[in-house]
Amino acid sequence: MQYRCPQCQSAKIMPVAQGSNAVRPEIPKSLVILVFSIFLLLLLVIACIVMSVFAHGASPILQIATGVVFLVTVGSGLLFWRQLPNFKLSMQGFLQSQKAWKCRDCNHEWHL
Repeated sequence: MQYRCPQCQSAKIMPVAQGSNAVRPEIPKSLVILVFSIFLLLLLVIACIVMSVFAHGASPILQIATGVVFLVTVGSGLLFWRQLPNFKLSMQGFLQSQKAWKCRDCNHEWHL
């Protein structure tokens, strides 16, 4: 399957909802934890940098929390890496089961 709009050749396409009995990809819990922990780690690192610049350094509690969130991020990244082949197969099955597609650039809809 070609994942491009046949009208404008844009890669910004999305499947159109086909009802409640459609095949859904299996999203691993480690991916959910990984995304959340990356955002939390980014927030904590920014807070540490801001406190180091505008105050007399980051508090030890904030530094420990940043270290713990970093370890959680690394752990969930490793778990997701182990589950990546199954996730890829699940996403390929989901994309191949979709029959109706819509372009986000030109709003063109087509069926396979």
